[in-house]
Amino acid sequence: MSLKYFFNPQAVAVIGASTKPKKLGRQILDNIIKNNFRGQIFPINLKASRVAGLTAYQDLAQLPLKKWSALLVVIAIPAKFVLAELQKCVSLGIKNIIIITAGFKEDGGIGKKMEEEIVKLAKQHQLNILGPNCLGLINTWQGLNATFARADTETGNSALLSQSGAIGAAALDWLKIKDFNFGYFISLGNQAVINENQVLAYLGKDPRIDLIAAYLEEIKDGQKFMEIVSRLARHKPVAILKSGLSSAGSKLAQSHTGSLAGSAAAVRVGAERAGAIWLENLEELFNLLLLFRKESWHNTGRQELYIITNAGGVAVLTADAISRQNLPFGSSQDLLGDADAQRYQLALEKALKKKKVNNLLVLLTPQTSTEPLKTAQTIITLAQKYPHKLIMASFVGGQELKSARALFAKHNIPSFDYPGEAIRSFKKLIDYKTVLKEVQPYHRPLMEIGNKITSGDYLDSFKLLKQYQIPILKIQRFSSSALKKYHYPVVLKITGPDFSHKTDSGGVVVNLQTAKELRLAVQRFEKKYRSYLKPSRNYLVVQEQAAKFQEIILGFKRDQAFGPLMMVGQGGIYTEVFKDFQLAISDLDQARALKLIRSLKIYPILNGARGQKKYDISALAKALVNLARLANDHPEILELDINPLFVFEHGVRAGDVRVIL
Repeated sequence: MSLKYFFNPQAVAVIGASTKPKKLGRQILDNIIKNNFRGQIFPINLKASRVAGLTAYQDLAQLPLKKWSALLVVIAIPAKFVLAELQKCVSLGIKNIIIITAGFKEDGGIGKKMEEEIVKLAKQHQLNILGPNCLGLINTWQGLNATFARADTETGNSALLSQSGAIGAAALDWLKIKDFNFGYFISLGNQAVINENQVLAYLGKDPRIDLIAAYLEEIKDGQKFMEIVSRLARHKPVAILKSGLSSAGSKLAQSHTGSLAGSAAAVRVGAERAGAIWLENLEELFNLLLLFRKESWHNTGRQELYIITNAGGVAVLTADAISRQNLPFGSSQDLLGDADAQRYQLALEKALKKKKVNNLLVLLTPQTSTEPLKTAQTIITLAQKYPHKLIMASFVGGQELKSARALFAKHNIPSFDYPGEAIRSFKKLIDYKTVLKEVQPYHRPLMEIGNKITSGDYLDSFKLLKQYQIPILKIQRFSSSALKKYHYPVVLKITGPDFSHKTDSGGVVVNLQTAKELRLAVQRFEKKYRSYLKPSRNYLVVQEQAAKFQEIILGFKRDQAFGPLMMVGQGGIYTEVFKDFQLAISDLDQARALKLIRSLKIYPILNGARGQKKYDISALAKALVNLARLANDHPEILELDINPLFVFEHGVRAGDVRVIL
């Protein structure tokens, strides 16, 4: 269904447009009028003939319209009356609707059932419905403010999405203070019909939008999200602030991988795979908007950051912040505490003339000779002279700097209260530029239809690995008749559903050198675990013993929204202690698998640190890619661990595996 007229309507009708100025419907109507909407405006009111100086109508059917498909209907009436109005929209051929009203699924019970009816109606009649329980929509190019929040009328090239109306209102208020102009604001609300993916896809095609920033509480279809954003990332940045990233979900995990790769991790890894800019908090969101309001953000010159300051102590702290972020640092020039605007001007002109100075942060603290307002004007003039260079300002202080900060906001100069904010935002910019060179469009992995796994049996799990060309250490069920046939040394294990972590329960004996040692170990196990071995689900296995290896863990956990989340890390019994691991979405190839492995802290050891032998990193990467293929082919597997995977000088072998269906 096209969203063309949803975002760019030719007419707007407000159901619930009251004669009382404090009512929600009236506030929305007043905003539409005040922002000089470029279309017809129709108040819908059951009793009044005129509202806010406009002719009012009792019913949608009375509107003097021919092109109903170009009408946007905003509903701001009690929840129990909403479905009846939607039925009227259907009968008239109206497709585009915003439901401001709350009291639906967020209230549970009847509200949830009413929202289910809304969804059903929308699917049957192809309705574009934003909300319910949302703040509304703003399109500054159309002069359309269909919200109950105040916003400026000037247009810009950024789009803001917010699933929370309160967060959206806060963002709009902050934008006014910073004199920041935007193109679209969309409050998603409950996302009963229109969701973040549909909005992102539409904004991606709008040539007027250069940056998309989104506050999301829920991503229903993570794979669709990655498909859309990974295609957008190359030509317009998408910044994501996600809430609800608690660790509670990981506590329910049954495997090592599950405990380390929770749902919060899936969202972050999915966003990064798509090439989105990941934000930690609202401060980062607002600061990023400041940085991206300048066209110079996409310059492709050198990445070193240079500093000009009148306060040596602040400069030192700033240099420390640059170092902590692993950013390239150019140099710092201290103009001393008595620097006036002219001295700043001379230093800035000299620095900006240099080709290598591509990014500049100007620091200032108010001292006796300081001229904040004149210095700000100097920075603005030079920023206009060098539009392709990124010039940021951090004037540190309070009352004396208010006018200078306001001037920066008016002229689109990225200005930060503290240098650390500027550095963190600059880091996001540099990381995004790196991603631009590497990000590839995401495609849902193709699934090979094979035999569905119906058992998590231990030996069957090893057979599954072999099917996907993941080498294993030779393993078989213990048989007393084969005592002399085993190739010693061997390892004895007790396995089954009662022994998910065999080492923790003492169910593993290593380095058994002879048949006699193996027989004695079996006897001890049979005595110690007699009650567990009576059910056939638990049994003893004998496995060849590895030597001269590094232990690695491979695994995956299936996320409901983003699919299998792959993991590689330092393996063995201390996996969850050291937590040296990396995560990735399951569309892995050899190159990305190798990059993931190189990010591990243990990688220098794998690569032969201090003259030691190198391990087979290529074989490790191949095993990870093959495991990703297994994960994609078997949606019935929720979690899988290979721990340890033994990495040798030549090749790899799986030493232990756990499959959770």
